[in-house]
Amino acid sequence: MRRSSPPTPWRLGIDRPLLVSAAALVLIAVAAQVSALRAIESSVGVWDHLARLGTAVVVGLVAYRTDHRRLARFSPVFFLAALALSVYANLAAALRAGTRRWLDFGVASLQPGEMAKICLVLLFAYLIVRMSRESLSRRTAVSWLVAAAALVLAVAAQPDLGSAAILVGIGAGMVFLAGLPLSWNRIWPAAVVTVTGMPLLWFFGLRDYQRLRVLAFLNPESDPLGSGYQMLQASIAVGSGGFWGTGWLQGSQTAYRFLPAPHTDFVFAVIAEEFGFVGVSVVLALFWFFGLRLLRIAVQSADNKDPLGALIVGGLFCMLFLQALYNIAMVAGLVPIKGFPLPFMSYGGNSLLITAAAVGLAASVRRRAFLT
Repeated sequence: MRRSSPPTPWRLGIDRPLLVSAAALVLIAVAAQVSALRAIESSVGVWDHLARLGTAVVVGLVAYRTDHRRLARFSPVFFLAALALSVYANLAAALRAGTRRWLDFGVASLQPGEMAKICLVLLFAYLIVRMSRESLSRRTAVSWLVAAAALVLAVAAQPDLGSAAILVGIGAGMVFLAGLPLSWNRIWPAAVVTVTGMPLLWFFGLRDYQRLRVLAFLNPESDPLGSGYQMLQASIAVGSGGFWGTGWLQGSQTAYRFLPAPHTDFVFAVIAEEFGFVGVSVVLALFWFFGLRLLRIAVQSADNKDPLGALIVGGLFCMLFLQALYNIAMVAGLVPIKGFPLPFMSYGGNSLLITAAAVGLAASVRRRAFLT
C-alpha cells in the first residue's frame, strides 16, 4: 500500500479556516462585481477585477513567506516612506474626484493612505515591543508620535478623512490591545481637546461637500437629488432585496444605474439587493468568522511568547474591521457617506493589495507560532 507523502514545509501550520473564509468573501465579491461593473460607464470590467485579484494573491503569498520579525525591523523605513508619499501627494498629485489621494505612475497608481495603514500597524507593533523590552527615551517616543500625527494630518489634507480616522483607530486599538497603562492625567487632556476641537473641525477642518454629507445623513430627504441621493438610493437597494433578494443580475437599482459607485463604495448594497437578507447574513457571518480567526492567531502568538506577532495581527484586525464596519454601516444608513472600500469585496487595486498583504502576514504569524 502506497503511503502518502508528508506535507511540504510551506503547508505546515497554514490556517485553512482563515484562508477559506477570505476566499469565500472574494468569490461572493466577484459575483457582485459582475453585476455592478455592467452597470457603470467605464472602461474597467470583470477581467480587470480578476487580474487585480491575481496580483493580490501573489502579494499575499509573498507576505505569507515573509518573517514578520524581519519585516518589523524595517517598519520605521516603511513608515517614513508612507509619510513622504502622503506629503508628496498633497503637493504634486493630480486632482481626481476632488482629492489628491492617488499618485499615478503610468501603468499603475498608488494610494498613500492605504499603504499608510499597514505601515502604521508594523511601526506601532515594533515600538510597543521595544518599549516593553528596553528603555526607550522620551525624546524617541515623542518623535515617533509626532511623526504618526503628521501622517494622519497629511492623509487628512488630501483630503481623505476616512483613512485618517482609520489610522487613529489603528493606533488607539493597538494601544488598547497592548495593555499600555492609561491614567486620568493622560485621558482628560485628550478628552478636552476632542470636545473643544469638534466645532473647529466643523467650521475650519471640513470642506463644504463634507459638511453637506453630514447634513444629508441627518436628513437625506432635504436634498434627494443632491447630497442625499447616495444614501437614499442605497437605502432603496437594501430595502428592495427583502429576504431572498431580487436574484443575481436582477437588481433594478444596479441595472438601471440608480445606485452610485456600485462596484466600489456600495458593493454591499448590490449584495443586499440581489441576495437579500440571506446573502447579507452570509457575508456578515464570514466577516465575523474571519475576525475571530485573526483574534485567535493573536492570542496563540501571545501564548507562544511572540508579542510582536500578536500585536501585528491585532493591528491588522483593527485595520480591516474598522473599515468593514464603517462601510456596512454607511450602506445601512447608520453613519454619513464616506468613500470607504469594503475589504475583499470592493473594486480597486490598492485596497485589494493591502488586504491580501494583511491576510498573508496574519497567516505567516500563525504558521511560525505553529512551528515554534
